[in-house]
Amino acid sequence: MSNGGIIDLSTGAAQSIGRYFSVISVVPSSLYVIFVYVLIRSGSLHHSPNWSHAFKSLEQLGVGGIALLAFLSIALGVIVHPAQFVIVQFFEGYWGNTRIAQAIRSQRILRYQRLCQDLRDEKVRATKLLSQMQKSGAATSADRVRTLSQSSEASRVRENFPRALDDVMPTRLGNVLRRAESQSGSQYGLDALVAVPHILMIAPASHVDYVNDQRSQLDLAVRMTFMSALASATAVPFLWHCRFWVFIVIVPYTLSYLSYRGSVVAAGHYGSALDSLINLDRFALYQQLHLELPAGTAEERDMNKKLARLFNYDTGAVIDYQHAANEWDLTLRPEPPSAG
Repeated sequence: MSNGGIIDLSTGAAQSIGRYFSVISVVPSSLYVIFVYVLIRSGSLHHSPNWSHAFKSLEQLGVGGIALLAFLSIALGVIVHPAQFVIVQFFEGYWGNTRIAQAIRSQRILRYQRLCQDLRDEKVRATKLLSQMQKSGAATSADRVRTLSQSSEASRVRENFPRALDDVMPTRLGNVLRRAESQSGSQYGLDALVAVPHILMIAPASHVDYVNDQRSQLDLAVRMTFMSALASATAVPFLWHCRFWVFIVIVPYTLSYLSYRGSVVAAGHYGSALDSLINLDRFALYQQLHLELPAGTAEERDMNKKLARLFNYDTGAVIDYQHAANEWDLTLRPEPPSAG
């Protein structure tokens, strides 16, 4: 590769990382730094907060003050950024192996499992009732609409959880992500956690960008949740002695709650992006692995069972390859020029 090619590649990677970092890390960190600055300038550590003075001080920041806040925002983003994966896992419901953490986790999993069972029972009851209404013909249109709405709502809420109760997680975010992990590609016999990293390496750039954009939206919502919760906790020692001003902590707490609910929605979109990636690009994966393309879904599932064993380092797995007869693979390349 030429020096120019290396520079272009490095520049593209830097721009990609910079764009991701600026959105995911700097924006939430900047809001947190500004919030703490306003708390400090309000004098709330020593007396009742003077919000007018705090906001006037913020408006009158000079170049040096703006540069300092920008530096602190970037520094905080750099510090928190490596912990992004851990933060997401925490909000998914991975809380460690301590007795207290496991007890809380178990109780929440049981709660959501009971909810899933109740939703299933509600759908069954509504379906039976609707069938009885149709047979008797005595029910009014309003009764049928109400029963159908109950069944649809139960199905909609149930869709936010994994199909198997053993896969249920202790948080809403964890359940939506676990459903995506367990469901995406399952109709083809593919494990999304194993297949997606391979597919991302060969999929068209537009498909990869779409998946990455959805993941960025999820990470941004989770980071906003975390930083808003941190801001709420930070405000308590500042405002604890200020009587009713302590209720200011409700503002960042509300933002944290809304951001978390947004992360649940973003997780659903991310799962849909993984579904689309597997649906559209799995055949490219088979071709890159030199596998014979299956004739139907039954044959595809059988092939993917063997492929899963290979991906899991099973040295006893046996699978046949299909290689091009010569350099010009007519299925993938144009015909070579004729000798004449």
